[in-house]
Amino acid sequence: MIDISEQLDAINAAFDSVRISAFADLSVQLILADSSKSDIGQELLDEMCIQAANAFECPAISSDNSLIDPPVEAIVMTDKGILLTLRSTEFSPNALIFECDYDINLKDILTMARDTLKKTGAE
Repeated sequence: MIDISEQLDAINAAFDSVRISAFADLSVQLILADSSKSDIGQELLDEMCIQAANAFECPAISSDNSLIDPPVEAIVMTDKGILLTLRSTEFSPNALIFECDYDINLKDILTMARDTLKKTGAE
């Protein structure tokens, strides 16, 4: 079993544009582990988790819709930057959530995030 905190720290170290990395259970909207480059409060983590969970709540993309695969990535533009969420493709409630600057390299961070989800067994 991997240490998710170490994995989140590695993502933060690899990307200057990532301010906060978190591992969450979206079904209960709870951050299970986080890593940040500055002190953050629980209130901010809770808000990030709620926004991430809400990004997937849309009747057109619900898991019972057999015409399309449900999305595993969500990008929310905020006044602070980008809230990026990657969830498991196996309908697991586990997800990685990142608060990033606008200049984040989406391809590279999504690749690293997918690898991290696989290591956790959530992918």
